[in-house]
Amino acid sequence: MIDVPDTYDAIGYISDGNGFPLTSFARPVPQPKDNELLVRVLSSSLNPLEFKLADLNFFGNKPPVALGFDVAGVVIAKGRNVTDFAIGDSVVGMADCDGHGGWATGGQGGYAVVRSYLAAKKPEAVSFQDAGVLPICFLAAYLGLKPHVEGGETIYIPGGAGGVGHLAVQMAARTLGAGLVVSSASTDHNRQIASDCGAYAVIDYKSPDASDQLVALTKGEGFDIVFDATYSEKSFEQTAHLVRPGGRWVVLGVGPGRTTRTSVTESRVDQILASKGAMNINANVLSFFGEGKLIDGDAQFFLSTGMEASMRWHSEGVVRPLIAKAVNASVDGINSGLQSLREASGGYGKIAVALSSSESSY
Repeated sequence: MIDVPDTYDAIGYISDGNGFPLTSFARPVPQPKDNELLVRVLSSSLNPLEFKLADLNFFGNKPPVALGFDVAGVVIAKGRNVTDFAIGDSVVGMADCDGHGGWATGGQGGYAVVRSYLAAKKPEAVSFQDAGVLPICFLAAYLGLKPHVEGGETIYIPGGAGGVGHLAVQMAARTLGAGLVVSSASTDHNRQIASDCGAYAVIDYKSPDASDQLVALTKGEGFDIVFDATYSEKSFEQTAHLVRPGGRWVVLGVGPGRTTRTSVTESRVDQILASKGAMNINANVLSFFGEGKLIDGDAQFFLSTGMEASMRWHSEGVVRPLIAKAVNASVDGINSGLQSLREASGGYGKIAVALSSSESSY
């Protein structure tokens, strides 16, 4: 029989807005409902989503709210109708962004509920640490590229060393059959990362002639697809100009003019794309969540295949995460890591969070 405590010391925010820095609080261990898994979380990672939720609580949850939506651990309970997972399975998954995550202090792991279609079995060859940094960023890249890339196309992915960018470059270059994958970064170190991930060429986007260099790589035609995950209005306008006539501009998040949730700014992106007859495609993982949000069967299948692909492609060695550093699951460690994400300029890869002192502790 599995010994599960009644409560644990979660890490999250306790006020409705301005909830960063985070704190620790006692939280009841949640119980899985139909089609859900209860996972003892051994590893996770940091994402900008967490400090944004703490600041704005834009899903309207009643604090205190536990954060930590990337989940890698062990199934310890499951709801009705769950047939693909068993108690004791090692899994990777994404906890509901409009609910609670699995960060916890104490070194014994946290607890999170994961919808069964947002989970996948973790192969033994994939470490909990690697699995725990993948879900949100992998799904973001998968959503931005998988439905839109056709074989042989030219693709530009700015920020190819970033948390989403380095996975997107690998995905485009090694699994989706792109003909030419180009990226950009501001430092030699990050340009080398993007190159190692499979980019044919990596441009210094701070160079005065960066746009000319990029267009020249397409023989003046522009890119079939631009996938911009930078959350930068300046970048949005620059990259919109790089799409070929009739091409596709894919943006991660809420999109141009809304790079923050507190204000709307004027954006020229729609005008630029319209002048080219190019499509503006929004890839927003958060669109699958929200109060009363029902995810249809097609969306469930897409998310499920995405999570399975994260493990399969890792096992095959074609899409693997770069971990810049790891922090222990303490209030100070997580706050410090999130603050570095908030202030980062030229950051790369992912920050892992170790919730258990040993991957084999279960």
